[in-house]
Amino acid sequence: MEAANLDFAEIESERLAQIYRAAAALFCERGFDATSMQDIAAAVGVTKAALYYFVPGGKQELLFAIMNFGLDQLERHVIKPARAIPDAEARLHTIIRNHVRLITNGASTKNGARGNPVTIVVDEIGGLDAAQRRQIDRRKRDYVELLRDTLRQLQHEDKLRALDATVAAFSLLGTMLWVARWYDTQGRLNAEQITEEMVKLALGGLLQKSEAAAKKRTKPSAVSTHFPHQR
Repeated sequence: MEAANLDFAEIESERLAQIYRAAAALFCERGFDATSMQDIAAAVGVTKAALYYFVPGGKQELLFAIMNFGLDQLERHVIKPARAIPDAEARLHTIIRNHVRLITNGASTKNGARGNPVTIVVDEIGGLDAAQRRQIDRRKRDYVELLRDTLRQLQHEDKLRALDATVAAFSLLGTMLWVARWYDTQGRLNAEQITEEMVKLALGGLLQKSEAAAKKRTKPSAVSTHFPHQR
């Protein structure tokens, strides 16, 4: 949709998204406690009063909104598309690829992907009150259950290695989230190359090798041991 056709609600929504991303980057750089509303207003290019118009509840409400915004993005770009795929292996492939793309999308040269609203869900959960934490934890559990159910389906189909599905689900989630810690926009591999490496790494570690594929591997050198190192 062209900017000229945006209604007021859509303009406000775009401004909120801008605020969330700017605040998430500052929380990443300085920490939640060390970041003021004035800092966020300056980063967005608005007055402090204008910032409070969009976030009347202050910094804690903003943090909670950022986390829900990040989880909304996860729902839209990862969870919803994955749930539409009946085949467990294809679903797992989609989860990994879309999650890593979501993390690396919009990364900056200054903070990499660490300021992504999805990563703030993990990094700054201590800034929420108890009721807010319960709501965020419930939404996170929905994602873990999707991962676990997918792995259990693969287990029932004898496609998963001899692994505990719950442990595997949390390990996979941690691996995907950790991309935000080391991803470097100036690194040797671009975001799409890293995404494909992550897919190969995760699927190679989780899935059983098919009998046909196993027969092809007659020499140790046929097995790739390469793992990219950024910077």
